[in-house]
Amino acid sequence: MRQLTPRELAAILNELQRQVALEQLKEQHNHWAFLAAVITNGFGAITSMFSKRKHKAVSPDDFMGKEAKKMLQQLLGQGPEQSQADWNRQVEDAKAKGLRGPWNGGGEKAC
Repeated sequence: MRQLTPRELAAILNELQRQVALEQLKEQHNHWAFLAAVITNGFGAITSMFSKRKHKAVSPDDFMGKEAKKMLQQLLGQGPEQSQADWNRQVEDAKAKGLRGPWNGGGEKAC
């Protein structure tokens, strides 16, 4: 520990903070949001037995805030900029193979 440089120590500290935040968000999603979804779906099923309306099931994601979802995606590296980079890579691959798509006017293979 004493042989680490300040830069290495800061990198380790940042990674530990990221892992703690990720663990807390996963616990919130897996335990508490799941429990809330089960309770809500249970009460909804019971009330739908006595009414003509069909119950709409909820998922644990419905109980998480937008900020928490966004933070979880960023920590896991699945943000919107990540998906855009994936699409760009696939478009370049398709162009290299000579395929046509919406970026160059058609869905057929080039002749």
